[in-house]
Amino acid sequence: MSHSQTQQPSSEHSIRQHWMAVLANASYPALVSRWQQLNLDPECEIIRQPEVGLARLQGRVGGTGERFNLGDTTITRAAVRLPNGTLGYGYLRGRAKQHALLSAVIDALMQNREYAPSLQEAVIQPLAELQQQAKHKTAEHAAQSKVDFFTVVRGED
Repeated sequence: MSHSQTQQPSSEHSIRQHWMAVLANASYPALVSRWQQLNLDPECEIIRQPEVGLARLQGRVGGTGERFNLGDTTITRAAVRLPNGTLGYGYLRGRAKQHALLSAVIDALMQNREYAPSLQEAVIQPLAELQQQAKHKTAEHAAQSKVDFFTVVRGED
């Protein structure tokens, strides 16, 4: 999938949401592999050590109706600060402390014009494309197993 085919968020806020979602949904080995290619070793202060907690999941009746509590899931979060004061956060589902910490470092660096282009090209975009491919593969697999039910109406003459 080419760069132009992936969805590109429009506002600055949604752009950050996009890269944070990509980081949170990436597999840790893929994230580390891409990160190591850049040979970056930024100085940063850990202001929130990675910690595991719970978050309540909510659903909606019929997908759009009233909210209801679906259950709980574990989340891991971390926060770092660069020497220039930029804060970076890592939040992800599961119990992955190193993943959350690396995500926080990348989030902080993505807010810096010096690092953002290379991180976007080497880390965010390739991981987003992998995630999009996996999503399409899952959708294709589900489509192959789709069953159409129909009812034949008989006349009772």
